[in-house]
Amino acid sequence: MTDEPTTTTLEYTDKIVVPGDVFREPTNEYWALQCLWHGLEYLNSQVASCEKTAKESVESGSEEIFSFAPDMKIKVEGLFSFGRLPQAIRGATPLLTMAFHWYAISAVQFVRLVGAIAKRLDDSRPLPKDYAERIIPDVGAFRDKVAAHFSWGSLNKRDNDAERLASVLPPLGYNRGRISVGTMTVHLRQGGKSSTSSEIKEWSLTEVHERLTKRYLPPRTDAEAT
Repeated sequence: MTDEPTTTTLEYTDKIVVPGDVFREPTNEYWALQCLWHGLEYLNSQVASCEKTAKESVESGSEEIFSFAPDMKIKVEGLFSFGRLPQAIRGATPLLTMAFHWYAISAVQFVRLVGAIAKRLDDSRPLPKDYAERIIPDVGAFRDKVAAHFSWGSLNKRDNDAERLASVLPPLGYNRGRISVGTMTVHLRQGGKSSTSSEIKEWSLTEVHERLTKRYLPPRTDAEAT
C-alpha cells in the first residue's frame, strides 16, 4: 500500500505546489478549479471536433473556390473575415462564437485562481491578475473587451472607438486547421481621431488549451509535464 501524496502540483512550469492531496475530495477553491477545468476541457473538445470536420472538408476539395477575377481562382486554406468559416461547420458559427466567449471568461478565472492560491502560499509571487496576464495575455484582452462585456456597450476610457466596434463584429476565422478569434484588426477614424483594435489579438482556443494542459491539471508525472 502506497502512502498518499503529501503535496499536489497545480502548475508545472512555475512549480506551484500546495500541501496535501487537494483533488482527492476537493472543496472550496480546489472544487472551483476542478469545475473550471472540466468546463475548459469540454469547450476545447467541441471546438477541436469542428476543426477536424473543417480540415477534412477543406482538404477534400469540397469547399468553395474563391474568385477575384474571371481568370484567377484560388483554393483557400484560410477563411477569415467577419465570422466566415468553412461550409462544413458554418451552421455552428453561433455556438463556436460563444465557446470562445465562455472559454475566455473561464480560462482567466482558472489562471487567476491558481495565481491567488500561489500568492497566499508565497507572498513573493505575482498578483493573480499579473500572473494571468503573463500566461494568457491575448485571451485576457479578448475577455476584457469582448467576452465579459462588449466594449461597444460602455464608455470605458480604457477602450477606444475601434475596439468598441471590433467587440461586436463577428470574431471567428479559420486558418490552416485552426478556428480563432481576433483574426482582423479594425482601423477607424471618427471625429478626427484614429484608433485601432490591435490590442485584441488573434488566438486559437485549441492551441491555448494545449499550452494550459502542459502547464496545469490534471496531475501527472514530471516526464509528462515537459
